Amino acid sequence: MDKRTADAVVKCLEIDVDFYRELTVFLMKKHTKILQDDLKWLTDSLNDEQAFVMKSRSLEDKRLALFKGLGIEDKKLSELADDAPEEYKPKIRMLSAQLTDLVENITEINKETTEIVKRKLDNQKEIVDQTGIVNKPETYNKNAAKVAGGQSAAKAMRNV
Repeated sequence: MDKRTADAVVKCLEIDVDFYRELTVFLMKKHTKILQDDLKWLTDSLNDEQAFVMKSRSLEDKRLALFKGLGIEDKKLSELADDAPEEYKPKIRMLSAQLTDLVENITEINKETTEIVKRKLDNQKEIVDQTGIVNKPETYNKNAAKVAGGQSAAKAMRNV
């Protein structure tokens, strides 16, 4: 790897590290908002989340094209520093380590967030199952007299 290639690799890694730091902050905030059941924030943030997904794809496509153009498309992140000129090795190692840590943190945040959402949905399903709201809807005729089985939502909730 020559100096020109090493400069391009460093710049690419710096851009990726900055992006993944920003994404980590967003995902941590999302995690907190899920814990707080802040549906307004979660709904309002959907466009931001979609923008992160699109930017992530774009950065990866650009990285792949850059690395292919530089002839290093088959190199693993951990191998980049080994092939770099001596003066670039510490910087590339540091950026590679930061990027690895950020990706691991994002993976863990997403795993925990998914588990929390799953538990919350399971709890909601249990409440719905216990109340029978979905299975036994109240049915009334045109005279407002109860026609079919079921119980009022208020009564069902009292039974829970």
